[in-house]
Amino acid sequence: MTYHDASRQLDYIRQSLSQNKKHVGFFIGAGCPLAVRVERQLEGGQTVNEPIIPDVAGLTNMIAAKLKTPAGGKESLYDRLAKLFVEDEKAQFNIEDALSMIRSMSQVAGKGSVRGFNAAELEQLDRSICEIISDIVDRNLPTKEGPYHDLAIWARSLSRDKPVHIFTTNYDLLMEEALEDASAPYFDGFIGSRNAFFDLGAVENEKLIGPRWLRLWKIHGSINWKLKPSQNAAAGSVIRSEKIEPGQKHLIYPSHLKFDQSRKMPYLALMDRLKDFISCPSAILFMSGYSFSDDHINDIIVSSLKNNPTAMVHAFLFGSLGGAGYAKAITCGQQTPNLVIAAQDEAIIGRRRAGWISVGVSEPGGLAQEVIHLLGVETDENEGRIPCQLNLGDFANLGLLLRSLSRDELQSTAHE
Repeated sequence: MTYHDASRQLDYIRQSLSQNKKHVGFFIGAGCPLAVRVERQLEGGQTVNEPIIPDVAGLTNMIAAKLKTPAGGKESLYDRLAKLFVEDEKAQFNIEDALSMIRSMSQVAGKGSVRGFNAAELEQLDRSICEIISDIVDRNLPTKEGPYHDLAIWARSLSRDKPVHIFTTNYDLLMEEALEDASAPYFDGFIGSRNAFFDLGAVENEKLIGPRWLRLWKIHGSINWKLKPSQNAAAGSVIRSEKIEPGQKHLIYPSHLKFDQSRKMPYLALMDRLKDFISCPSAILFMSGYSFSDDHINDIIVSSLKNNPTAMVHAFLFGSLGGAGYAKAITCGQQTPNLVIAAQDEAIIGRRRAGWISVGVSEPGGLAQEVIHLLGVETDENEGRIPCQLNLGDFANLGLLLRSLSRDELQSTAHE
């Protein structure tokens, strides 16, 4: 039986994260906010510990509850939309699927209707969903001790020849909050202050900005992005603002549909940043909280890695690799030699799927104790090859790793 050595893999990851001359980036998926827990008091006085922001399934349930048909009232637009998924034999859908369907129908509705919806109803439903999403995910980090701050401090703790790139599919502002708390300068594609505007030219020429500035690329939009109508252009313009003015709408786009020019421009430009990053010589991308459910992102990752054998992507998955929802991740890993899929119990490294062992580490201490969980003890029979689990799929543990590296880097700098 073959295995992968978790202790060796951890050493390689630490070395890669300590590089200051290579292109190093992070991809923050929807699972990352689940690592930040907050206490909420229920009406009966009971206290529950829950994620600061729900996952996509939880978000879908909350939106469905708010937009469901009222008792004895007219059938809601959301419930009418849900029926279309049942008709299409896709009874299991999430809010991202719903927005994708709404916008695909909007493309062909024009002044008429499609599948029982007219353009005004589709616009109303789109706006209602995005407003609820914005309200749910508009949260502040409870403390300055957590994985988001660990990532922000690590990213600015070392003088780098290449800027750190952070990609995210999340709409929340948690990463921005952590970067600003850590006084880490970053560029997100917008220029200006009061109503910052998306500047495609600056994004495409971001290499002109110094490496001290991190790059933050929000692939699926953000709750503080707005679509501002323009009297001179049918498409309008994309701005970043803390408040929404009359006539503006939230710009959240979880699918790769190209909508109108305003929606298409940020999405395609930011997807190009992901492709360009992986195309850099010896680039290393670490992914957390991403389950490989987005086929368009998967295609960019796999095709870019195939075209650049010097690049590496490490995807850390929460829980078991054989768990529900990781079929696409397995497929991508087994066809791409330079894509590492690392779950708690198994990994795919070099296209080979196998369980974890820890070689020569019978009692890991410090950071290793948090990241590597031994499932046995060293004996003469196993010759130091102890079955174990690798827990980097938990964003909180990845934060601990980054925190230890930041401390090491600061101590090293102080002794120079």
